[in-house]
Amino acid sequence: MIKQINASLKNKLVFSYGLLILILLGVGGWGVVNLVRLGRTVNVILADNYKSILAAENMKEALERQDSSAKFYAMGNAEKARQQFAASSEAFNKDFSIAAGNITEVGEAEIIDDIRDKSAAYRKEVKAFLDAAGAQGTAGLSESYFSKLYPDFLALKERLDDLLHVNQQAMLVAEERATRESRRAQISTAAIALAGLLLALLFSWRFSSYIVNPLSQLADRTRRIAEGDYEQHLDIQSQDEIGVVAEEFNRMARRLRDVQKSDYWRLLLEQKKANAVINSIYEPVIVTDARGVVTRVNRAAESLFGSETKGSPDSNGGDGLKLEGSVAGDKILGAVRDAVSMQRPVAVESEAALVPIKVEGAEHNFRLRTTPIRDEDGRLLGAVTLLEDVTSTVGVDLVKSEFISVASGKLREPLHSLRLALHAVIEGYAGELNEEQLEMLNVARQNAQQLDEMTSDLLELAELESGGREMKVEAVRPIDIVRAAVERNRPEAECKHINLKNKVWSDLPMVSADKDAIKRVLDNLLSNAIRHTGRDGEVTIEAWERNNRVFLSVQDTGEGIPEEYLPTIFGRFVRIKGRPGGGTGLGLAIAKRLVEAQGGQISVESRSGQGATFTFTLPLRGVSKVLQWEKPA
Repeated sequence: MIKQINASLKNKLVFSYGLLILILLGVGGWGVVNLVRLGRTVNVILADNYKSILAAENMKEALERQDSSAKFYAMGNAEKARQQFAASSEAFNKDFSIAAGNITEVGEAEIIDDIRDKSAAYRKEVKAFLDAAGAQGTAGLSESYFSKLYPDFLALKERLDDLLHVNQQAMLVAEERATRESRRAQISTAAIALAGLLLALLFSWRFSSYIVNPLSQLADRTRRIAEGDYEQHLDIQSQDEIGVVAEEFNRMARRLRDVQKSDYWRLLLEQKKANAVINSIYEPVIVTDARGVVTRVNRAAESLFGSETKGSPDSNGGDGLKLEGSVAGDKILGAVRDAVSMQRPVAVESEAALVPIKVEGAEHNFRLRTTPIRDEDGRLLGAVTLLEDVTSTVGVDLVKSEFISVASGKLREPLHSLRLALHAVIEGYAGELNEEQLEMLNVARQNAQQLDEMTSDLLELAELESGGREMKVEAVRPIDIVRAAVERNRPEAECKHINLKNKVWSDLPMVSADKDAIKRVLDNLLSNAIRHTGRDGEVTIEAWERNNRVFLSVQDTGEGIPEEYLPTIFGRFVRIKGRPGGGTGLGLAIAKRLVEAQGGQISVESRSGQGATFTFTLPLRGVSKVLQWEKPA
């Protein structure tokens, strides 16, 4: 079957090329025939008539020499006259034989016969004149020449002119005939070439249409299938490869339609399962695409936002939930933008970042947790936002914060007095102390100092969580704040032979930040990195710009953070078990709230035994804390 089909298409191609070759051969052959015919006409002109003309001219010249021999004899030069007569007679006879054997024109034979008779008679008269002239005098010779020889000379010469004229006239006629033949050959050749060209163009167009049109249809239908339109069919009735391709295409389209239908129901089932899973979640869930358009919400989110923010479903399949224009919606969109732009989860813990929403007349506080969504190839699809109702815990935290704030404030003055008293006793103002007493007092002073530091941290944390601390935001160069932080922590790093690297470049744009707050954050991150990095280790601080933000990271080669501590590492009083030393357990919690208070985010990446990397962001100078939408990569 396949061999027969291949042979069919092969025969069509061979036939098409053979026909074109025959057309070319026909046009070329016709041109060659016309050239041969024209050449023959020219040969007739040159070969036939030209011989007769040349013979006539030579005979006239020989006749004149015979006439001259008679004149020479009349003037008394008999010897030269006889020699010239003999030579000219021989030349005349030779050319006469050529003319007599090349009779081609009408009337030319009669002229040849007349020339033969007149030339024979003329030669006899000249020969008699040369032989019998001895008895005549000069006067008698002259009279005999002009009375007999000269008239016959003129008559013979006239007949030679007639022969010359006949052949010349024939050459003119042949020339005209050759011109007509040439013109006819030109016209016929041009007509045959034009007809062959038109025939070749028509056949080429038809044959190309036979092949190209089905291929164009195939390309168009394939493009539509690639765009998802599987309702395609090729109506090509042919028994060659083109027909086979069309049949296989139609079969493929049918199978794709069947697969599409089965995939549609499978996807519909999966979508129903996904909707059921989302709706089963107790907390409100909002799914958005990379542009911030809401594509899916669960029942808890619908009941939370109510019908006031519900719009008509969009053409992209969204649920029509409109978040713009409300405080809660703007905060949710801001978290989504941050997660999409930074391509990492966003979970703001500070009370100032909580979303207040009225539920049945009572105000509830929700904490946002936004995570980017990616497909199997790592492409960013959007984000999912979970709203956690922390109203009850916020109240408890508020009470705890107020208690901690009041208690810390009440403890600061007694602690300050206690530290002064311990310092005075240790310095000997109250008398001499033995070594054992001095050692115990030094331990007491260190504990008092740690208690004072914890009290200060608790006060600062309470102030941050209540939103009472006002940030003094100003334009800051990242290189300046990083360079100062590195110099402050370099002595501690050198004591442990730790290589402290600064990879922050001076060409980074300026950021909007509180200098004191950033100083506290960098000092905390650098001191933690140095504290948890072994001897001869390395701590690196880097910075780069992306999406209207500057990212600063502190990376160490130390012992790392166990995976179970990563979700709560920025909480209060978090300390890893089994590790000696450390601070109050409030440093990272304070750092997180300081960064978030300036419109940034902080995160950590670590594996136990492979070091840790803390990264936080700061907005560029003149850029709002809430990022503008950008087309995702």
